[in-house]
Amino acid sequence: MSRHIQGAARLGDEHELYQRNAYGNKILIVRNGRILYCILLRDNRICKVVREEREEFPIGTVVLGKVLNVAKQFGGAFFALEDKKGGGQTGFLQMKENACYRPTNREADGRLLCGDEMPVQIVGQAKGSKPPQLSAEYSLAGQFVVVKKGSGRVRYSGKLDAEEKERLGKEFADCPCAHEAWDITFRTNAPFADPTVWRQEITDLISQLEHIEQTSRTRAAYSRLYEPEVFYLDFIKDQILSDVGEIVTDEKAVYEALKNHACTRALPLRLYEDARISLAGVYALDTRLRELLSPKVHMRSGACLMIEQTEALVAVDVNSGKAEKKTEPEEFYFRINLEAVKEVCYQLSARNLSGMILVDFINMKDRHHTEALIEALREETARDRVTTRFIDLTKLGLAEITRKKTSHALTYTLRDWVWKKRESL
Repeated sequence: MSRHIQGAARLGDEHELYQRNAYGNKILIVRNGRILYCILLRDNRICKVVREEREEFPIGTVVLGKVLNVAKQFGGAFFALEDKKGGGQTGFLQMKENACYRPTNREADGRLLCGDEMPVQIVGQAKGSKPPQLSAEYSLAGQFVVVKKGSGRVRYSGKLDAEEKERLGKEFADCPCAHEAWDITFRTNAPFADPTVWRQEITDLISQLEHIEQTSRTRAAYSRLYEPEVFYLDFIKDQILSDVGEIVTDEKAVYEALKNHACTRALPLRLYEDARISLAGVYALDTRLRELLSPKVHMRSGACLMIEQTEALVAVDVNSGKAEKKTEPEEFYFRINLEAVKEVCYQLSARNLSGMILVDFINMKDRHHTEALIEALREETARDRVTTRFIDLTKLGLAEITRKKTSHALTYTLRDWVWKKRESL
């Protein structure tokens, strides 16, 4: 089956929801309490959960900020993002060496001074007492590319192989903007789309960036020059669209927004309207999410994992549990460890755990089994869309893994989830 994104007829029969494509990738958009959630299902398992964050300045917002203070001791500058009457929100810009800044309220001389007004983009939310992180190199992301003002560099998603990068590079060479001062980054979806589609997207994004730059010269300080799309559209864009079986929502407003949006035009979209059982009930979301938050994970063989998150690291213990020993102990432990590799990597991704991770596998004596386990760890961690690296396997059977932090863990994402009461036996 071709992985190129194809057009698809929309689905309209609500009663085939669970039966159709039961083990394909689905995106569920559901409301729980007052919060809207996006949930990705792959092979009928929850792989990722994100929620709407009602931030005053969402990541991606471009604001005409005003320099409050150039803090040389911190290597940056503090910007006011709104006036004091609006709350006085500030942000911090890490200044780069040899950067040439261009304020809009005075003649540019490459410097950044107090009182300067300049477009900045929110690239990181506030953490504790730290203000939001800003960037002067604002960019816009589409389904297939990310574009920003630069020097004409072309970059590629780390998930693309050498052949895909080479093909995209050749196809981009004929693009009219290939030799202009725009930095282009091809996203994971790019190789699976027709070149005319991502070329048009590049043109549209460049047009938006030029509009932001032109508008900044005539607007007053603290004006919002660009606001990102709603979170579920960004979530959909981050997926490999050719792998998405369908998008299902029970929110009429969300369905109408997706139905008329360019990025979902080629995807099967369904509005769930069965009053007898909720969409969350059809997919047993409460049960599945409780399992993902539980420290104990049962595997098919009868073995289990114990997952504990501390401030310093994530500890995972592999336990043979109730698994039946139908083979020699060494072969039995090897099979349990191989099964645990896949389950550990799935759990790290689904729970969005990050930082330093230690996995205590069952000790094995056979050197070939240990080498096979190491190879399995390398292959499985490489499949994670978030940068994940297997570092080493110690003599005690402890696997050292690191996983980049890109957002909050699942426990934080579900902090406002309203759980249904469990029925008493």
